[in-house]
Amino acid sequence: MNILVVEDESLIAEMVRVMLEDMGHHVPFVAYNYHAAARFLEEEEIGFAVFDINLKDGSEGIELAKKANSLNIPFMFLTSYSDKATIDLAKVTKPGAYVIKPFIEEELYSGIEMSLMHLSPKKEGTIKIKDGHRNIVIKTAEIILAKADNVYIEIYTTSKRYLVRQSLTAFTESFCNEDFIRVHRSFVVNKNFITTHSKTSMQLGEFEVPISRTYKEDVLLQLEA
Repeated sequence: MNILVVEDESLIAEMVRVMLEDMGHHVPFVAYNYHAAARFLEEEEIGFAVFDINLKDGSEGIELAKKANSLNIPFMFLTSYSDKATIDLAKVTKPGAYVIKPFIEEELYSGIEMSLMHLSPKKEGTIKIKDGHRNIVIKTAEIILAKADNVYIEIYTTSKRYLVRQSLTAFTESFCNEDFIRVHRSFVVNKNFITTHSKTSMQLGEFEVPISRTYKEDVLLQLEA
């Protein structure tokens, strides 16, 4: 699991990084300001984040926490602010823990362990994909189909097309949803969008998708169930 540390004091950031790595965690990303942290959240595979609340430009840690929530990335706060106003702002973002500076290694350890212990399961009905350099969470119910294109897949949703460097098999294995059917080596479709079908092809709105002989029997059984 990749951990991101966001702290504007370089000495504290390094201390946190070393402590976490001594605990056995992997900390490849350290950010000293909002913009660097936001870029890491959007472009890298972050499994957990440790946020300082007050960076040099203000309470930007709160905004980063909101961004982490939108990307389904768990986090904790590590801050010197213990006033009611700041805590009330932090509570809204539902951090896994809130550790006050100065702190000792045991407090950091308990904070991250409690965060991970109470980590909520992945939101049902969503999947995180990497579109270019951005991590994006999309609703599986909005996915019409996915099409293999060499080492990429094209994901068509009700609002947008995404290009993801991933195999079609890895994509379908990344979430468990009975609404999705493999109909061809190059196509996975959401059966809720199928408007018509024959033994050799199906229509999903404007998309016509072939049904290969390999998958035909299983596809027809699922559609007739």
